[in-house]
Amino acid sequence: MKQIRILKITVKYVLMSVPMKLISALLIAMLLNQALKGINFYRTLYYLPSIMGGSVAIAILWRQLFSVDGAVNKVLNLFGIKSIGFLTDPDVALLTISMLSVWQFGSSMIFFLSALKQVPQELYEAARIDGAGKISSFFRITLPMISPMTLFNLIMQMINAFQEYTA
Repeated sequence: MKQIRILKITVKYVLMSVPMKLISALLIAMLLNQALKGINFYRTLYYLPSIMGGSVAIAILWRQLFSVDGAVNKVLNLFGIKSIGFLTDPDVALLTISMLSVWQFGSSMIFFLSALKQVPQELYEAARIDGAGKISSFFRITLPMISPMTLFNLIMQMINAFQEYTA
């Protein structure tokens, strides 16, 4: 019976963390796909949390931020919201842990960025001539063109998430 409960919690964790991580990675990859001066610095900056993600110092930092008397609750208290047990309340802890895993999206971001670089610019130019907007171009050009990388990222992140979570 305990194994079924653990499996349910693990599946909930995967279903919460993987979509958040993939959406975050894609959004940041799209921002970093711009041709701007110094973009390589920003790419490095966004990849750093993935390198440091599993360190003990980062875990202590997150625990201090989200503890009952941590920085997040102090900010909430300023707005008149009572302290939340982000890591101690069973109703909130799984969501908090899922959100904490999202910030380690570096590998997915790199894969999305490489896929975005492979999308032919001629497709966007043709869509612009035909009157398509940015949102339409995203859903009709970008997403279909990067769908193999999206599937790859989805599978890899699901594997990682199932390996990460232990109850």
